Amino acid sequence: MQPILVNHVWKLVERTPESQLLGLSDRALTDWLSDQLSKQQDLTVAETETVKAYIRSRLILIREMALAESS
Repeated sequence: MQPILVNHVWKLVERTPESQLLGLSDRALTDWLSDQLSKQQDLTVAETETVKAYIRSRLILIREMALAESS
């Protein structure tokens, strides 16, 4: 995945309220984050799938960060 996309994913995670990061199912969170990123970037189908795979592989970290922010 391109470093710029990785950067955009993490900026999006940082801007998203903790309640949303913790309240959605894994699939819903992955879809929501990738949809939000698609609104910011013009992604191909392949790029969208790569972003989703990246997000899925980082869901535990994303949720741990949200928990840390909420406490």
